[in-house]
Amino acid sequence: MSERTDRLGSRQWLEVDIDEETLKSHLCRTKPLISDFIRQRKCPLHVKVLHGSVADSAEELRNTDAVIALELIEHVYDDVLTKIPTNVFGFMQPKIVVFSTPNSDFNIIFTRFNPLLPNGFRHLDHKFEWTRAEFKAWCMGITEKYPNYMFALLGVGEPPTGFESVGHVSQIALFVRKDMLGMALAEPLKKEPPLDGGTIPYKNLHTVDFPFSVDTRSQEEKIWAEVEYELHRCINDEDNFDNEKLVYKISFEDLLRRLEHLGATKEMLDKLLEQHKKPVENGYVVIEEEANDSSSSNNFTEDHPEEEQHYAESEDWDA
Repeated sequence: MSERTDRLGSRQWLEVDIDEETLKSHLCRTKPLISDFIRQRKCPLHVKVLHGSVADSAEELRNTDAVIALELIEHVYDDVLTKIPTNVFGFMQPKIVVFSTPNSDFNIIFTRFNPLLPNGFRHLDHKFEWTRAEFKAWCMGITEKYPNYMFALLGVGEPPTGFESVGHVSQIALFVRKDMLGMALAEPLKKEPPLDGGTIPYKNLHTVDFPFSVDTRSQEEKIWAEVEYELHRCINDEDNFDNEKLVYKISFEDLLRRLEHLGATKEMLDKLLEQHKKPVENGYVVIEEEANDSSSSNNFTEDHPEEEQHYAESEDWDA
């Protein structure tokens, strides 16, 4: 999978695989979930499912920011494996690349319970499974050929106690382009690297646009909406009620802390409270209007007992 972000913040995910039937049978997994409609993204997301080889360059892959290849390389033959770094680091030149592959050093743990498959690996389609030393050597070969990149080795899946020497279940290599780390590039990036001759163009199987919404409110409007929410929470907690002054109060400092994620400052909060006639006394925001409204509501049945009786009768669910 690869990702790119344009100047306007729009993101595009490209999902690529050589097995067209597998891709078609799983297209439903690219559709937005219900949660994507309830809590919409703040920027566009365009997803494409492409049928093609990771060894082939394609126009769709230009200007890619990140490449993620999880448990991929062990499924390809040597001729394809040799071309993958060329396509990723030579043609795409992304900012970040992640590769993961099984750690064969860990296989001794599996054989304690069940033997490996007849091919000697964890999966029938695996063409190889590398030790940690072999994976590191492959990564070092990439950075020697493409000196604009550095890598770190990580892992996922902790070994059992007493077998720490075998390492993780799967090993991960994280490649980062040096300019992303504030370092000078060893060589200039290619502006328009040519496509490899004889490559087969990618086939677009499916596209989907995720729902998103753009918040056009000003910063002050966003902050005040959050202030109103916090004030509403305040009057729903009787611990915030001042029995002497008969008002609800919330600490100005506490309120400001809850607004820091929006970039609110003391000056901005002071200004907004003054504009909306919310007084501040002795370091507390005093909520007078809501308290009075609440009192009026509570006194309604005292002034109109007949209404209370009528309400009680209408709510007699056991009748």
